[in-house]
Amino acid sequence: MKVIIHQAGKREMEVAGGKKLADLARELNINLEAHLVVRGGSILTRDAFIGDEDVIEVFPAISGG
Repeated sequence: MKVIIHQAGKREMEVAGGKKLADLARELNINLEAHLVVRGGSILTRDAFIGDEDVIEVFPAISGG
């Protein structure tokens, strides 16, 4: 799968698919409490299955007033 991380610029990487988002986050050291993960315009939950052909994007969660 292709992973695009949008944080302090843009970084792209190829990672083996066939796993749940929670497992991928652990592998890439991504805190799901502080990031949104999107596939095809939809936000993924931690139990979403990600396949080899998927492209996902990781965005930092921003809050404030």
